[in-house]
Amino acid sequence: MNTTGRPAVGEAKPRRSALLIDEEARWIRHPRDLFSASITALAIGGVMLLAIYASSTTLAVTRDVRTATNEILETILFIPVNVLEGLISFFLPLTVIVDIAWHRRWRALITAAGATVSAVGIAFGLLWFFTKYFPLSPLTGQLSDSLTEQSYIWLLPYVAVISAILTVASSGKKTKTARWGWPLLSIVLVLSVLQGNQTLPGALITAFLGTTCGMLARYILGDLPNHAAGVDLVHLVRRAGIDAKLIVRIDELPEEATLQAWVASARTDLGHVDRYGVEQIRAILKQAGESAENAETGRTAHDDLPYTTTLPLPSPGLIRALDVDANEVRDTVLESYHPPIGEEAARNYVVIDADDVAYHASMLDADRQIVGLLATMWSRIVLTTTARHTEATIEAAKDRFALMELAAVSARLVPDRGLHVAATDNSAVILMRVCGGTALDRLDADGIPDSALDEIWDILRHAHQRGLSHGDVQAGVTALRDGHVELLHWENGSIAASEMERRIDMAQTMAMMAGMVGIDRAVASANRCLSADQVISLAPILQRAVIPAQTRAQFHDRKELESLRDRLTEQVPEVGTITPTQLYRFSPRTVVTVTIGLIAVYLLLGSVNFTDLRETLAQANPLWMLFAFGSALFTYLGAAMTLQAYTAEKLPLRESTIVQVAASVVTLVAPAGIGPAALNLRFLHKRRVPTPIALATVTLVQVAQFATTIIFLIVLSLATGEVGRLTLPSGSVLFGVVLAILVIGALMLITPLRQWVARKTRPTIDQVWPRLVWLTTHPSRILYGFAGSIVQTIAFVTCFGGCLASFGYPLPIVTLALTYLLSNSLGSIIPSPGGIGPVETALTGGLSVAGVPYSIAFSTAILYRLFTFWGRVPLGWLALRYLSKREII
Repeated sequence: MNTTGRPAVGEAKPRRSALLIDEEARWIRHPRDLFSASITALAIGGVMLLAIYASSTTLAVTRDVRTATNEILETILFIPVNVLEGLISFFLPLTVIVDIAWHRRWRALITAAGATVSAVGIAFGLLWFFTKYFPLSPLTGQLSDSLTEQSYIWLLPYVAVISAILTVASSGKKTKTARWGWPLLSIVLVLSVLQGNQTLPGALITAFLGTTCGMLARYILGDLPNHAAGVDLVHLVRRAGIDAKLIVRIDELPEEATLQAWVASARTDLGHVDRYGVEQIRAILKQAGESAENAETGRTAHDDLPYTTTLPLPSPGLIRALDVDANEVRDTVLESYHPPIGEEAARNYVVIDADDVAYHASMLDADRQIVGLLATMWSRIVLTTTARHTEATIEAAKDRFALMELAAVSARLVPDRGLHVAATDNSAVILMRVCGGTALDRLDADGIPDSALDEIWDILRHAHQRGLSHGDVQAGVTALRDGHVELLHWENGSIAASEMERRIDMAQTMAMMAGMVGIDRAVASANRCLSADQVISLAPILQRAVIPAQTRAQFHDRKELESLRDRLTEQVPEVGTITPTQLYRFSPRTVVTVTIGLIAVYLLLGSVNFTDLRETLAQANPLWMLFAFGSALFTYLGAAMTLQAYTAEKLPLRESTIVQVAASVVTLVAPAGIGPAALNLRFLHKRRVPTPIALATVTLVQVAQFATTIIFLIVLSLATGEVGRLTLPSGSVLFGVVLAILVIGALMLITPLRQWVARKTRPTIDQVWPRLVWLTTHPSRILYGFAGSIVQTIAFVTCFGGCLASFGYPLPIVTLALTYLLSNSLGSIIPSPGGIGPVETALTGGLSVAGVPYSIAFSTAILYRLFTFWGRVPLGWLALRYLSKREII
């Protein structure tokens, strides 16, 4: 031993067996299998599209390659290729199955059988589907030719079968047959396609299909973990330089997992050493029947262990400790050591070495890396910025973890806990001393002093001055030790952080504090430690997209986060309606908007008869058409006035009008009247109108418009004493009256039905009633709202009359109004998107009953719907984009 206290080069290093407390190895579902299956399924879809829409190209490419080879494959290599194809289609899957059985991988054998059956079934199912429903499709012929070529042995498509078996055999420890099986299958496929025995799309589809079925079978039935465990885990810890005598798993395990105690016979040196020569010497000694470790004493590896052990070994060098209660050991360790745990590590352990020094071991596993990588990729696609930085490989993740820890130590943000790192092909371990302290997520609000909250802001301020960001500030990685706070786990941070990343740190801290100690104490701490402009700047960033999952779980309602934003801005009233920072490249609202637009275009193109529309426009008077279109625009103003009148909160008339314009495109995918109501509700919600009051207001707007229509009909009928030349069929009137009487009678006589209706309508009445009471105290609002409804109704009637006049066939104003009001109301009863179909039919029928020739009535209905429905789509789309961009809806 030298003066440094470290073993000298070439000096013997201590070796010992370690007690390992870990979950018992069990079959698990690997996310990477599901992801791979999704990719290959998409590949199948892509090949199908090429086969259908580029069949001539794929066939031409194959033909050109065959021509370039001067048909050598068909003449010289015909017999060898066919023999090779037959041998591989029969012996390759048989060899792989025998190899799996030889290594006693019985579960893998069952998985392979399930994958094979599903691959064959789906292959012939696809062929049946395309043959029955798309017999003339190019894909049908190509798929049929390939399956026929592949099925001459046992009537099974050997490409799908071999692909499925090789995929299953490639799990866990890959065998030699799995390694050289794929190249052989690829060679056979290429030669078979070039020889013309099968088509390229058919061969690719069956190969991808077998791979997909194999991946899905592995995911459904599970697979062995592909990470360092048992003795390999102990070896990895020793390679990192820790002479472990106790290793305890401290994660929250699933209910189906069970903890076990094992004695791991780790006979490796400490640290990273040259293993090549050592292993050669040990192999020679083993062949000579000697033990390199116990040659002098003759003692076994476990003579000094205080535990009773038993065989057989679940894996070489691992023996179960019978006298050890694994759960009791874990509880004891957690009582003494409970280090903060970050989200980057797949597994977490407490390691105690020979000197009773405790370390926190963070394990990075390749088989779990895909989850974090996909989450990071999705965040980078959806968000303009992201706080998490999961790397693609465990090597890169390990290096980033170590780099950020060393940077944080260098900046004196965290204490130097002695970084130890080691890695294999499938796992990496990062060990640091446990310095004590308690994570804040294990403390209640009273146990966290205000000084600790203020110290967190100080740590972040110092880190940001050094250019560092944390990226994952949450209670689980923040510890309280001796009255002081330590912010650990900087692996998700950045060394040269952008301003946005630093602001995200502050927003995460603000949300964490509010969730732990309440909004009042959190805001008070921010006001003590930050300037007023810094406090205000936190509000736009406080969005769920950048807040860690642990912190989000502390907020039981989205409104709590909104309340926190309000508290941060209330001290500066002029920015009380501060707009959140745009963090989403596309949000669910954007997806809905685009979807609405696509559906609207589809419905528009599918419902318009462009031939009739062209003939209609050619016959119409342009001046009357311009008058009708201009009149229809006043409906937006009328609807905005009604919404303004029945809302106690102040609504700008300009924004309210634009919302009504935007409702034009929403109406295309919702029944008549539902689309504008939903958009008005969203508008009121963004104006911070409570949801119950907003629902009551929107309901009143709908009821007011309906009441205005009824009043108009009654007034017109009383004023004329007749309904002009409009006479509805007596059968329809009689049916409506009888139906109304039956409904009213049922409600009065059937007690359960009456009680059910009362239960359903009572909440709505309770919501609307306060708003009605408020309106009774503001008669001017009632008049203003009624005026808005009148403007809207007159605008529709005027537009309808202008459309009819453009064909040179005017009607008396009373007859025109009655025709429109009755016909449009009847057409809107039938629930269809935007009333497409029923409204046109009702308007045409109403004009015909009023004495207008059918051809003119139909043309008028088409032109009216063009001005009030289809023609409004561009205006509505622009308005919807405008409102979304400015966060008005």
